[in-house]
Amino acid sequence: MSLSLKAFDEKIANLKQKKSALEAKQAQYLSKYLSNEIGDPFSPQLAACIVQESWQRSAKDQKEKWLKAAQTFQFNRPRKVTKTDSKNTTPPQPNSKEKAQNHGEE
Repeated sequence: MSLSLKAFDEKIANLKQKKSALEAKQAQYLSKYLSNEIGDPFSPQLAACIVQESWQRSAKDQKEKWLKAAQTFQFNRPRKVTKTDSKNTTPPQPNSKEKAQNHGEE
């Protein structure tokens, strides 16, 4: 029985490590996103002040709107589907270089 408890403890420790890594990754995404949005004067402290003040001064309906929008918000664009994963049967479109080359031939 102790062997199975040890296995559970190892799985729990592994999941805690994964959780910690995911939290760090999300923090990096958030920091990068805020840096791009705020621009040159960005600092984590400035971003925190902006969020705190905005949240405190906003109306209840605005907070609900933000909470709803946060459910679908992504820091980065969704991954592109690769050809092997794609079930789309549309032929690939030529890029702008190919279009320019093909246009010159016609």
